[in-house]
Amino acid sequence: MLDDEKLTQPLGGVQLLSYTLGELDSEAQQALEQRIAADPSLKQELEDIRAHLKLHQDVRKVAPRRGSFERLQARMKKEGALQGAVPGVHCMLRRAFMLALLVGVAAVATLVAVGSTGGSIATPDVLGQIVYHNPSLTIGQRRAEVERRELLLKSETDKPEDTGAYDAFIWLPTGVSNTYSTIELAQNTEFKFTGTRRVEVTRGFMRRLEIQAGGMGEGPFVVVTPHCQVQVDQGSLSINVTRDGVETQISVGEGSARVYGLNSDRSFPVPAGYCTSVERGKLPNPARPVLKLLLNRVAGSNWLIEATLLNDGYVPVKVRRAIDSESTIPEPIYILHASHVSEYATEEGIAENVTLVPQRVTPQPDPTTEHSGDVWLEPGEYYRFTFDLSGLLMHTPAVEHWLRLEYRGDLYGPPGQARVRIESENLKLDLRNR
Repeated sequence: MLDDEKLTQPLGGVQLLSYTLGELDSEAQQALEQRIAADPSLKQELEDIRAHLKLHQDVRKVAPRRGSFERLQARMKKEGALQGAVPGVHCMLRRAFMLALLVGVAAVATLVAVGSTGGSIATPDVLGQIVYHNPSLTIGQRRAEVERRELLLKSETDKPEDTGAYDAFIWLPTGVSNTYSTIELAQNTEFKFTGTRRVEVTRGFMRRLEIQAGGMGEGPFVVVTPHCQVQVDQGSLSINVTRDGVETQISVGEGSARVYGLNSDRSFPVPAGYCTSVERGKLPNPARPVLKLLLNRVAGSNWLIEATLLNDGYVPVKVRRAIDSESTIPEPIYILHASHVSEYATEEGIAENVTLVPQRVTPQPDPTTEHSGDVWLEPGEYYRFTFDLSGLLMHTPAVEHWLRLEYRGDLYGPPGQARVRIESENLKLDLRNR
């Protein structure tokens, strides 16, 4: 047992911590400095405390999500984090000091964060805020506000929320200072949050999820639908449960996502600019580009080629037309790659393919079509233009040629626009009889 008269005396480690933080009065400070000078072990322990605090200064600042303190308290109680700090025998004093130090630093960080942001402790089930708007057909457009309220955490047995006749915009603090995730929901979307980074969607359309990285120790943001589970650490994407309930469609604009079939631990990656779909009881389909580029010869012409940029995905995509009239992009948007075989002669050895210098593509004038600026393509819509090859191929050998067009959509673009390089399949031109 410890001496009764020592029960109310602070532990040596706690005094050293208070000394380091400048919390001792002058008399106690002088007395402790004398003890430190006479005891090398105390001096070494003081250096350890200073090094530990310096390490914590380099950790990024965290703005606690509402209810963080209550969740931390419940978790510590559940895990028995303070059981080792109960004094009983002298061999536990050092462990008690270390636990007290860690808990003290965590408490100071929490108090500083709450005090600096002016926030207050709220109930643990408040996640963020949801704002209802009159419906809009355009992604990112918010019309007249109808209602604004707190977004609550729900249990598995609670009824989901329903946006009904309105669009909704959700704001979710991430736990990292000055960052938050946002979710834009279309009409008749049914959902509920069962965790701070987990949402279940029964039906409807999540037009755009702008997901930021969570706080320290938090995993990916998870969206569960009737057909699959989608995980994303950070990025921009959309998730749609089709009206007939047959499948879930996922389109990624930034970052990347991992898609799992229900009751499956096999993930399918979906990078930026790609999309996939999942049916009930099946694995996700292989990811494919949202945009598809096609090349075809114009009938009746030897030199005209028709290019078609098709939205082959599930959501509207903004693309660049072929002419950059404002010179906002330093490199060409559409580039033609061409190659041909050599004119072969036996005495010249083995024939080799010849690759021509890539060429910028310029559309043929067309009074019915605009070729500058950008345009939104709905699913199934396309942008089309023709261009002339005569200047490039007029003086090449009369042999077989292969053409490939590249759309460099990754050279520009705010969130939601195409950000990948899209290439057409090779088009074969036989110029031997031209």
